[in-house]
Amino acid sequence: MAVPITARLVSNWTSAAGALQGILEAAGAELPRHAVMGLSGHAWHLCVQTRDRVTALAGGPHDLDWAAMVERYARTGMRFERFAARISTPLGEPNPAQDQAIAWAIERLDAGTPVAGFDFHLHEWSIIYGYERERAGFTVDSVIAGEVGPFASWDDWPSATGIIELFAPVEAFEPDPDEVLAGAIETALDCFAGKDGADDGQPRGTAALDAWADAMDSDVEIDRAGNAYTLAVLQAARLDGADFLQALAVAIPDIAEPLAVAERAVRDETQALAPLTTLFPFPTGGHGNVNSPGLRQAAGMALRRAANHERAAAVAMVDVLKLL
Repeated sequence: MAVPITARLVSNWTSAAGALQGILEAAGAELPRHAVMGLSGHAWHLCVQTRDRVTALAGGPHDLDWAAMVERYARTGMRFERFAARISTPLGEPNPAQDQAIAWAIERLDAGTPVAGFDFHLHEWSIIYGYERERAGFTVDSVIAGEVGPFASWDDWPSATGIIELFAPVEAFEPDPDEVLAGAIETALDCFAGKDGADDGQPRGTAALDAWADAMDSDVEIDRAGNAYTLAVLQAARLDGADFLQALAVAIPDIAEPLAVAERAVRDETQALAPLTTLFPFPTGGHGNVNSPGLRQAAGMALRRAANHERAAAVAMVDVLKLL
């Protein structure tokens, strides 16, 4: 390619936010991680994915409203465009949607524009920074690119998930600060209300914490790896969310009081969740812990405490919107 692309993935349990932050940094529009997480709404997402009487599957952190991200990502001061498709043909077989996605990405890469893409190497987000027609694949910076190398074959993408999601930056601009603030808080409330994803019966938002607790109190199978992964992503996201609220309170004294209340509630939520990340550590998941009735009961109690703190945060955020 004529134009080298320097954007690289930034470490983050929410890999989509890591890709977004990496693209912003390469464009000279760097933001701290908590700002990226809070403005985009990634700080507030939760889906406890459940299928065939197995709950807390690993896909939950990525099961959200990706179409909404075009608007949410623009709060960072960078406009983005999106290519999305869902395909069901077997791997390696020709598919028009995949061909269109590849062409869409190459057009932007040729112009020197990085592309954030899902499902390369792992069911995580990566930054695409090149391609090789001869080998039929992209060069990507993924969570494990340092171990397996940057090449990602088109024949292996998308995986059996059938999910094609690509985002590319378009241009920097100056968003309205009031609209950005109101939008970020409204997104948090939408996420807590379970609106950050399809209306498909999957437990989402604060209610997902209750559903997770109910599952812990029952004999429902808990996916060990997915449970640990979802906890790790959730804990890291809420910690960034608390930092985001704290930064807003410092920057905007007129609404600092309800923001401080919301921040304290979110930090209390993370304290309730903290023992669970030790009880069910990623990637091992705690081995037999997930099947221990006593430990599951304790986990259920912690999840319910976390849900109550999150509800308190939502009440304070409503007060923030009233002041706005």
